[in-house]
This record gives sequence, C-alpha cells and structure tokens, in this order.
Amino acid sequence: MQMQGRPSPEALKRELKTLSVTPNEMIRFIAAPVLKRRGLLVFNLAILIFLAFLNFMVPQFTKTIIDTAIADKNLTELWQQVILMLATTALIGVVGFASAYMMQKLSQEAITEVRLDTYNKLLKQDYAYFQETKTGDLMVRLTSDIGNLQALISSDTFEIVSSIVTFFGVLGFLFWENWQLALMVTLTFPILFVNIRFFRGRMRQAFSDVRANSSKISNQLQSTLTEIELIKNYTTEDFETDKFDRIVSQGNRYQLIATKWQAIFSPIITFINTGATAIVLWFGGYLVIKNQMTVGDLVAYLSYLVMLQDPVRRISRLINMFQTALVSYDRVEQVMRSREMIAENKAAVPFPARLSDKIAIKNLTFYYQDSKLPALDDISMDVLAGQTTALVGRSGSGKSTLIKLLTRMYDVSGGDICYDGTSIKDLQLKSLRQNIAVVSQDVAIVDGTIADNIRYGSFSATNAQVERAMQMANIADFIHTLPDGLETQVGERGVKLSGGQKQRLSIARAILKDAPIIILDEATAALDNESERLIQRALDNLMVGRTSIVIAHRLSTVYKAEKIIVINAGKIAETGTHDDLLAHNGIYKTLYDMQFD
Repeated sequence: MQMQGRPSPEALKRELKTLSVTPNEMIRFIAAPVLKRRGLLVFNLAILIFLAFLNFMVPQFTKTIIDTAIADKNLTELWQQVILMLATTALIGVVGFASAYMMQKLSQEAITEVRLDTYNKLLKQDYAYFQETKTGDLMVRLTSDIGNLQALISSDTFEIVSSIVTFFGVLGFLFWENWQLALMVTLTFPILFVNIRFFRGRMRQAFSDVRANSSKISNQLQSTLTEIELIKNYTTEDFETDKFDRIVSQGNRYQLIATKWQAIFSPIITFINTGATAIVLWFGGYLVIKNQMTVGDLVAYLSYLVMLQDPVRRISRLINMFQTALVSYDRVEQVMRSREMIAENKAAVPFPARLSDKIAIKNLTFYYQDSKLPALDDISMDVLAGQTTALVGRSGSGKSTLIKLLTRMYDVSGGDICYDGTSIKDLQLKSLRQNIAVVSQDVAIVDGTIADNIRYGSFSATNAQVERAMQMANIADFIHTLPDGLETQVGERGVKLSGGQKQRLSIARAILKDAPIIILDEATAALDNESERLIQRALDNLMVGRTSIVIAHRLSTVYKAEKIIVINAGKIAETGTHDDLLAHNGIYKTLYDMQFD
C-alpha cells in the first residue's frame, strides 16, 4: 500500500479544480481550535513582534559601530555597541527558542484536537461506510492529510507572519532612508519570487516521485520477505531480484532529476540575491562617495536586504503549503461531512435487562447499496429466548447478512426486527450491541497482550472474572504455560497464536462480556477436528442460559439446536429440528448427505 503525504503539482492542480471546499472554510476550520487557545496565540504573536524588533536592531548596532565608534575612535562606544549587539543576539536566541517551543505547543494542541475529532467521527460512521472506503485512504486522511493541515499552524507559518511584519517594516524604513535605492532593490523581488515558484514546483514533483518510488521499494521488500517460502519453493529468487532492480533503477532516475533541478536552482537564486547586493553596493557606494550616505548606513542596508529576501522565499513556500493543505482539508472535510445513515431515535430506550420472550423478525427485506436483487427477501422467523437457533444454507444465501441486521450494522430495507416487542430502531445502539456477543470465523485480535484481548470491551473485569472466562473457554491451561502468562504479547493480528488459540481467546472475550444473546458466525469453520472439539466445548459453556444464534456450514455442530432454519437465495426454505429436516428430504438433507457421504 502506497501512502504519500503530498500530491505532485499536476495532481494538485487537478484536485484543486474539483474541490468542494473554499479557502475561507479551511481557514475557519483551522482557526477554530487555535482560537480556543487565545492566550497561547496572543503570547506567540507578541513574541514574534518582539523578535522582529530585535532582528531589526542588530544592523543598527553595526551602523553605530562603523559611523560613530570607529569614525570617532571611541573605544568606550565600540565596546558598548559590541556588547549590546552580542546581548541582543543572545536574546534573539532565547526569545527564538521560547517562540519555537510555544508555537509548537499551540500547533500540537490544536492539531491533536482536529485529529481526535476526525478519528472519533470516523469511528462513529456506519459499518457500510468502511465496506465502501479503502482502509489505506482513511489512514492517509488521518495521518498525512491532517499533517498537511498542521503545517498551516506550525512554527514555520507563524515565522512567515513574523517575516511579513519584518518585510514591510524594514521596507518602509529603507524607503524612508533612501527611496531610490529601496526601489532598485525591490525590482529584484518579483524575479526572485517567480524563479522560486518555478523551480520549487519542479523539485517538489521530482521529490514526490522519489517518495512514491520509496513506497514501491518498501512494498516490494515487504512482499518478498513475507512470501520467502513461496519464493524458495518456486525458485524465483532471480525473478524477484530483477523486479527489485527495475524499481530501484527507476528511483535512481527520479533522484537524479531532483538533484538536477536542485543544482540549477541554487546558483540562479544566489545570482539573483547577489544581483540585489550588487545594486546596493553600486548605488550605495556611489552615495557614500558623494557623502549622501555613510558607510554604516550601507552595511546596515546590506543586512536589511537579507531580511527582505527571506520573506519572499517563505511566502512562496507558504503558497505551496496552502494549496496542498486545501486539498488535504477537502479530504478531511469529506469525513467530517459524512452522516451516519443508522441514526439513533431520540426517544430510544435501553435494551431489556434480559431477553425474556423472543427476537421477532417480521417480513424482513434487505438490499445492499446499488443492488437490484434483495439479499434477504420477506424473511419472518422467531428466535425464542434461552434457546439455540441455527441458520444453515449455501454460501451467499444471506445468513451473515441477517447477523449484520440483528446487530444493526445495516438497517433493514423493509420489515422489522423486534427484541421482546421493541423495534430495533427504538433501541439505543450502544445498549443493543452491548447485549449481543459475536464470535465469528474471522477472529479480531488487537496488537497487545493476551489480557488486553480478553478484557477488550470489558475493561473493568477483575482478575478472577478473567480467569473464569479463560477456564470456560478452555484456554487457561495454555496461557498458564506461557512464561509471561496473561501479559504475553500476541503480535500483530495475533501472529504468535494458532487459529484455535485465537478463536478460544475470542470466546473468552465473549464470556467476559456476559451478553444475553450470543451469535456464532462460522466459529469453527476453519479449524481442524481437535481444535473444533476444544472450541465446541468452550462454545457450549458460552451458550448456557443464553439466547444463541448459530451459523454453521458443518451441520454436525448444529444438530442439537432447538430450531434449524434453512435459508436459500435470501428466503427461508425450511424450518424444523435436525430429525424433522432429515425426514423432510429437502435442502437440509442434501447438504447433510454432501458432508457425510
């Protein structure tokens, strides 16, 4: 997966044309968390103005030393001015440190608020939102795109504000001192600005290509190292080396292009800056010879010239930064604008303390987005409290879709689902999901310890409760053999655990949740016979005294269910007990015979 922080100039231009946001909207968005910290903001601006004043004063000391102390051969004045200049420079360092630190503090606090708000908004999106949006794209929005927004409230941006204040202050002072010389110098600024914009765009494109190629190299390395067994078995070492060579060679070409533009850029900008210096020396020297300007004035003028050139470079960088941030803001705002389709009723009530009657599914119909055919078509059934109901059928028949509807990951297209007579749309979402525990074939493992995974969602559980859940899930003996016990790291996606161990961890997690409704979605489908036996005993412990809904391809795991419902092509085809359905000689009997012949 390639994740780039900044688009190329060409991509940036295309995206800027299709933006659904305006610069004013972005400025208001960024300003909101900053203005909440007015004290820090005012303090930072005051420091920047003070810093600009100190920088302005340094050339004045040089002017006084040359025109007064040296001209009058006054050693006392010389020492005083040198000490004042050194003290001012030291103060600039101290104030600069305070400025950088406090501006970074303001930036971090503001952008952390933006990132947390975006993250929280993202997590509250509907399940369907994540099915339709690429994970990599969402990660880029939360990292690189918000990072681009942070650049607008970073110390660099505030220093640009300081530079602009310095620029106009110094420029005004120079025009007041000698308007002819100031006018000649300013003629070089448009040339400097245009060249910076021209070369920066091309260098950014080249370095963007280098970063993209670096992502390709990383992806290739990851792919190769994670599939080393496949490479060895099929003896494709030379093939993979050739592929890697092509990627690296392309990266070398991009790097040379970037170096070329950089090598051209530096001397041209140096020449333009030197040209401005030459103008000052030529005309200023002429004025000195004519006694219309002192040598100290001329030296100070050269120092001020540097102060004028720096803001031009910074403003050019700010324009690039602003355009990039605008594209990133549009992408972040798309998340913030997203509205959950599954909205909680304002008068929603908590889930019943214990399910005492049944889950009633009434004439339920469901269409996936952009689908013309229903995934479930006019389904009606009752799941009685305290009993086990099994759902069986061929792959794609709609079983897992029904589970997503029961937990309200999706809303029904027609009909209703009622828990003890209360419509699912009238139940508080959080309360509904807290009262349903789902154990699926695809076990979700968080990167952390075994304890983190068992306690996930039940963070206040005691050690005794965790131990009981481990025992009931038939995983306690395995955990106790580990050197670090519950504190054992499971690795990313649980790579240090077998499939059966991960499954039993998820069962322990469900037991600790102590929900009255249990949903088992192909919980033993991918396991060997021995693991299945261990897990089936754990599942039996989990289902005791609870309302259970079991989806299974292996019919040997559902024959004990009080009710078995066969779903075929989105409709209920058969209902009954195991013996009834075998005697019926229908779809269930066909599936059973296929598995046990």
